[in-house]
Amino acid sequence: MNKNEVIGPILAVSGNYAVVQLPSRNSPAAAIQGDSLKILQETVKELTDCLAAGDLEEARFPLNEIVTTISEMVSTYEDAARDLGFKLPYHS
Repeated sequence: MNKNEVIGPILAVSGNYAVVQLPSRNSPAAAIQGDSLKILQETVKELTDCLAAGDLEEARFPLNEIVTTISEMVSTYEDAARDLGFKLPYHS
């Protein structure tokens, strides 16, 4: 099997996020749809631009979007851990 043919089970799916088990890894991984990843990248860039301009008021929106998105991803991962009985690779 070459690196382009890696197959692992999908353990959980929630919206644009999934938890997958890659064969060579001890802990499952979080997966994100490509369009959602791009939106997250653009939101981080927007936050960076607001902070560079010193506009803390405008920075609130992209910061809240980033926190919400990452919180949803972590929640999906932790729910899967609880439901499927795998140990989190970090302390919560």
